Amino acid sequence: MHSFSIIIPHHEIPALLQRCLDSIPQRDDVQVIVVDDNSSPEKVDFFHFPGAERADVTLVFDKQGGGAGHARNVGLEHADGEWLIFADADDYFTTDFVEIISAYRRAEA
Repeated sequence: MHSFSIIIPHHEIPALLQRCLDSIPQRDDVQVIVVDDNSSPEKVDFFHFPGAERADVTLVFDKQGGGAGHARNVGLEHADGEWLIFADADDYFTTDFVEIISAYRRAEA
């Protein structure tokens, strides 16, 4: 079980997804779940999909095309973190975000 699961829906913006993933440090207590929402192979290189080389990233390829909300719900099915964090593929995190959220790891909220 992880302390944090970060769920990221993705649709046809691999460069921005890569930027988002690059801003998340690789740690044993952080799980990253990327749910691709039926991106077109004309816009996304599935052979070099962002995050595929990272052990902390779970990639889920959903073919329903249900939108970001649906992709987030699919991500929830794969999450095992005590805390859930939702980000969009075009977001990115500050360099100290893990330290900031770690302060809340043992919170009773």
